[in-house]
Amino acid sequence: MARRKTGDKSTKIRQATVDEVVEKGSSAASINAIAKRAGLAVGTLYRYHDDKEALLGSVYLTIKAEIHDAMMASAAEPGTSRDKIRAMWFAILDHASAHPRDFLFVEVIMNGLLLTKAERTRVNEMAAAAGAVIDNAIAEGVLRPRSTDAIRTLLIAPAMHIGRRSALDDKEPDMVGAEEIFDLCWQAIATPL
Repeated sequence: MARRKTGDKSTKIRQATVDEVVEKGSSAASINAIAKRAGLAVGTLYRYHDDKEALLGSVYLTIKAEIHDAMMASAAEPGTSRDKIRAMWFAILDHASAHPRDFLFVEVIMNGLLLTKAERTRVNEMAAAAGAVIDNAIAEGVLRPRSTDAIRTLLIAPAMHIGRRSALDDKEPDMVGAEEIFDLCWQAIATPL
């Protein structure tokens, strides 16, 4: 098993992995190319990660956790359920704007990456924590009584689309358009007054 290391090398490996995958795709990315980008020996990468899949999984999970943490921090602020869900939605866009290559990395590999059982468990825990905010809004009668997965999908898909477009175009998201899209999504899921 690879030894865990900390410090600047981890940051270099993460950035090199993100850059390699965003530019070449996950299939074409190689440990050799990532090591070269990071300015490290190939053996050094293997001290941090057992293989390419472990490396991609680790970087994916780290970035996904950062997005999740930003969403949950925004939901922890005082306010109504609508305020919390809106803040979580815009936290996705904020992350895409602040870290466009990280955002694109997640987009590139999320469907093709085989996560370990522990990594899948962590992703499911993050989804459950975000889902709890939706469940609370349903319990309060703020949202229509629908499945949490359906509501989450209706909210996340447009936010991911806006974030992806912003990252690909290397410009800030159109916040006026984002507000309009959020309002349309909200109208679809909110309990009618």
